Amino acid sequence: MKDCVFCKIVAGEIACHKIYEDDFVLAFLDIANDLRGHTLVIPKKHYESVMTCDDTTLSRVIEVCKKVGNYFCTQCGFEGYNLLSNTGKAAEQAVPHMHFHIFPRMIDDGIETYPTLPGCSEDLADVCKALKLPVEEKTKPFDDSEEVVLYTDGACSGNPGAGGWAAILSFKGNEKILSGGEEMTTNNRMELMAVIAGLESVKSGQRVQVFSDSAYVVNAFNQNWLSSWQKNNWKTAGKGEVQNKDLWQRLLKAVGELDVTFNKVKGHADNVYNNRCDELAREEIAKLN
Repeated sequence: MKDCVFCKIVAGEIACHKIYEDDFVLAFLDIANDLRGHTLVIPKKHYESVMTCDDTTLSRVIEVCKKVGNYFCTQCGFEGYNLLSNTGKAAEQAVPHMHFHIFPRMIDDGIETYPTLPGCSEDLADVCKALKLPVEEKTKPFDDSEEVVLYTDGACSGNPGAGGWAAILSFKGNEKILSGGEEMTTNNRMELMAVIAGLESVKSGQRVQVFSDSAYVVNAFNQNWLSSWQKNNWKTAGKGEVQNKDLWQRLLKAVGELDVTFNKVKGHADNVYNNRCDELAREEIAKLN
């Protein structure tokens, strides 16, 4: 969102003191500096509040709140933490971008973050009757997002050598894992095969977020390498033949039936899904060996 201060922080237009970051969530210290360790946890994608956020994103944000809060307690000397989210103007939400506050706490620190409430004159049974949610006929899927999330990775033992690839797809709370290998191939071909296999398993017309640690794959789309290669009759800027033309053409066909966004992630870091794909790809190599 153009004028959202948190979106500007995500985009790097405004500096912040980052505590944690992954592909979907950012945690940083509150600029007010009113309490040591006061942290804000936000989704990178803009949602005004908890009420408008999809279940998958909300789950990821909560997971990061737990990760950060628990780290504060186990590694930084704190003894507990408050987790707070203001939803809507009536609840004093100041920034219209969903966020959670983490207040690290110590026993007997003298801080009162829980409000003093005036009390309710109604009987609890009457309140319960008025506010109780209706029983749903069917349980809603855990994830109501309409996007498919696809993580991929490829690996090679020697280059060329035995290779493996893996793809993990997530959609509406369901996970699908694909993997395979070849006895003699290259790392780049395995990176391509992982994306191809993942996208070919997605229904036509779907929106897909692809996450790969391969600059070779991601930059080909995001820096328009593919467009240039096709205009030059599959020749590079140096007039050489484009390598892996067969796989690039197959990938273009798969992408053409979908709404795909390519995202670069750091390889062999703390990204759980990227690491899982790497492990699966290496297991495929082990099978071949």
